[in-house]
Amino acid sequence: MKKILCPTDFSETAAQAIEYAAKLCKTIDAELTLLNVQSVLSLPPVEVIKGKFLATEPIRERLEDLSYQVMEAFKITCLTEVQPSNQSLSDIISSRARDFDMIVMGTNGADDYSQFFFGSNSYQVARASSVPVVLIPSGCGKLDINNMVFAFDYEGQQKPPIEQVTEWTTLLNIKVTILQVKDHYSREVEVNSKEIEENHKVYTDHMGVDFDTVYSDEVVDCINHYVLQKKADALALCTIDHGLIKSLFHKSIIKALSSTVNYPLFIFHE
Repeated sequence: MKKILCPTDFSETAAQAIEYAAKLCKTIDAELTLLNVQSVLSLPPVEVIKGKFLATEPIRERLEDLSYQVMEAFKITCLTEVQPSNQSLSDIISSRARDFDMIVMGTNGADDYSQFFFGSNSYQVARASSVPVVLIPSGCGKLDINNMVFAFDYEGQQKPPIEQVTEWTTLLNIKVTILQVKDHYSREVEVNSKEIEENHKVYTDHMGVDFDTVYSDEVVDCINHYVLQKKADALALCTIDHGLIKSLFHKSIIKALSSTVNYPLFIFHE
């Protein structure tokens, strides 16, 4: 059984992420865990010294009430976890991710909810996690997912990391379009792209995967426009660690999109 972790600070943004995570769990028969992190720095010194985190008890009760509501509404298993900690949320989730298959979390974009992240943001959490992370932006209007755009420079990499994406899209029965953005057209790019597409169609035809290439020197704007134009329900991106330049390039795109888009963003790790 798949296990999904959903951090919450009880905000409206977090509530929307919980709803999205619960729908995913119901679709694939997964188990959901709600996580709330309490900063030790906000506790009275006497409680820290004694090791009695009494301030977390009301939070624990509130979280359990929320889990009952989720279980009643979506008919799924929903567990709870409260962690007092002096670490950043990105560090905590990076550690907890070993026990989960996916993280679903809300984000307010560039500003984010700083108290919850102890000065960090959702992008840092997505980078620190070892499992796929789904970012649900505040005010996201689409909580159902039927089709997804996966933006990736497969001509440059020669092989898109399709396995990580299709594992989830197959479970969710999602149609995927792998989008490549190139800064300018050339016959060589077109030929190479078509060759790669044909090689992968043998393995992806039964998965509902299509390929497309568009040309623009404004990669971030182009990806966002493509998703909106195609009326896709989500965008998938992948971090790359095959060298400093490619790593920085891909992560800068992820950072820009995670702070601006108003649809779910799936972040996978190669």
